[in-house]
Amino acid sequence: MKEFLASKLMPVCHAAFCDYQLSRYDLACIPLTQRMFHQILPLVQTQQRPQCPRCCFYVEIQQIVDLDQHIESCHPENMVPCEYCYCPTDFSEYEEHRQQCASDGTGRQQKLVEYILPRTKYPFRAQQIDFFIENKKKDHHSIIHPLSIVEELAEYNDVFPMELPTRDCDICMESCFLDDIFVFDCDESHKLCYKCYEQSCIVKMNNNEILTCATCPYQLQYGELKQLRISPDQRNLVVEYQVQKTFDRYASGSRGVIKCPNQACMWAFEPGNPNEHFRVTCQMCANEFCSFCNQQYHYRTVCEEIPVIMERWFFWCNTERGRYLAERAKQDANYAVQLAEYEKQHAASRQRNEELRRRYETSVEDEKYKAQNCRYCPHCNRVVERMEGCDSMVCGRDYHGGNVQSGCGKNFTWEQAKRYKSAAIRRPEQLANELPAPESPLVVHENINCDGCHEAVRGIRFDCVHCPSLIYCEKCEQRCTLAHSDENRRQGQRQHVFRLIMTPFEDAAYF
Repeated sequence: MKEFLASKLMPVCHAAFCDYQLSRYDLACIPLTQRMFHQILPLVQTQQRPQCPRCCFYVEIQQIVDLDQHIESCHPENMVPCEYCYCPTDFSEYEEHRQQCASDGTGRQQKLVEYILPRTKYPFRAQQIDFFIENKKKDHHSIIHPLSIVEELAEYNDVFPMELPTRDCDICMESCFLDDIFVFDCDESHKLCYKCYEQSCIVKMNNNEILTCATCPYQLQYGELKQLRISPDQRNLVVEYQVQKTFDRYASGSRGVIKCPNQACMWAFEPGNPNEHFRVTCQMCANEFCSFCNQQYHYRTVCEEIPVIMERWFFWCNTERGRYLAERAKQDANYAVQLAEYEKQHAASRQRNEELRRRYETSVEDEKYKAQNCRYCPHCNRVVERMEGCDSMVCGRDYHGGNVQSGCGKNFTWEQAKRYKSAAIRRPEQLANELPAPESPLVVHENINCDGCHEAVRGIRFDCVHCPSLIYCEKCEQRCTLAHSDENRRQGQRQHVFRLIMTPFEDAAYF
């Protein structure tokens, strides 16, 4: 060993009689001092791993004690294959593993590749193992067992038995595995290796340019930048740079833009049609909002109706639910059960109602402010405010540039804009007058089933305006909307608002 160390040559069985290359495992079996072991370890070129006699997988080791520890803790008789990823899992941890496995968003095959990767006889790349599994699935059409993959690859020693598809990078022209090529979303679908992709971004940032495809003017989107194979901190710096450059570009431009309403976020983008109402998810802070009013996104309703719907929902939750159930209970004994449940859950509803109260009071003040200070853009009908200066206006930014907000980008004068018309501020008694009379029969909303009891909706229908589809009947509303409210709070979301629909005729007005 001293001769190999002095000559810096690869260690073999015997320099004169046997050229068998020593592996890390072989080296660990030789009684060497720790110092000599770590000095000669870099000279080892073969990467063969030792095989565990119990589980038959191969083990990545740095010293012999690593293998001993693995064998001591290895109990394959206690292992069962996960029904989701097929990887062996300790029986005592199976249920927890299965639930996590099915919910963490990682694909089944990716989990299998990650399990096999450190357990092959010789190290292979993740792309190679993934490609090998994919071909095996085509041949066998059955469950792939990790050990069978490891055993088959071991037959080929350190030579991978298949040729992976490759593609030349459009910049350096080097041949790369397809997994190492990034395809841009430009019209020409240019393809770069990740090294050239990173270098292109560095050069443009050093030149203070907006980040584009390396071979065409296509502006890179945030989702594409997040695919860069660099550290998370470096990736965040690149994305923040692009956000700032994009924001500066819009601030001095004349086109319509949509900007995240989160004041701490600068994300903005140029929509195909700035006058269209659609759901927007900020690619920086994940804030979801309406492209038109910048508020929490709402389905099946126009922006102007939200204050009225929210007011109605607050009145119902705060006072009118109890009154309605009490009056109904006088006429129908079945409602006595619902009334008792309402009184039982009254304390649990207090936090939800306080949140709704604050939202209602903020909405009332907001409506008053907009009535006094805001108008409608004559082109897109967005609410606009003149902060100072002359009558010349641009929807979505200051007239001379800067202060970018969502808007259509069109010019107009303040005098051309119609005054904002605020939603009428009502009192709870007015909602009470709109509710069905206690003695009236319950209407049936044809072909509409409750998401709580899955029966046809009878009586008042409660429709969440912030969910694609969530409907409750009178019987389930109190319990289910409270659970929905708790779920919103756990996810850090603003409380959802439900529309009260009294009759099927109102249904038709919204669909």
